[in-house]
Amino acid sequence: MNNHQAFFNSQVPELLSKLEHNTEQLWGSMNASKMLNHLWAGTRIMMSKRTIALEVEAEKLPKLKAFLMSDRAFGESLPKPQVYLEYENENPLAFMALKESFLKDLTKFDLLTSTEKDFWSMHPSFGKLNAEETRQLQYKHIRHHFQQFGLM
Repeated sequence: MNNHQAFFNSQVPELLSKLEHNTEQLWGSMNASKMLNHLWAGTRIMMSKRTIALEVEAEKLPKLKAFLMSDRAFGESLPKPQVYLEYENENPLAFMALKESFLKDLTKFDLLTSTEKDFWSMHPSFGKLNAEETRQLQYKHIRHHFQQFGLM
């Protein structure tokens, strides 16, 4: 398993420092601000302890969780779960403030998921996740979007 803590606390801030508001995406329709807003929304959703309706059939969950825990990356231009629309700001913060807010909540996320014994989160495509599964989702999700903007 990857060292998520080093990724969240060292690599993400380092890579994020290379992202500018005008960095062009390699695929998809999000600009850099929308992508950061999206990552920040995902972080807040994972920490919300909110029950979220599945957008996939329950019998597919074992295969989807196996994919989640594998080293395989997310594909390009995947559809966004509907719950993200509730958490993404229609008028995102200024770019630097958005970076700071995302990193602040990522630090909270890392602490919460590494110390809370019974941590859980919900995802519309993966179902109920324990702390390790949630950390893996966050790791894959951030990598996916950083690759989208050529940061990795």
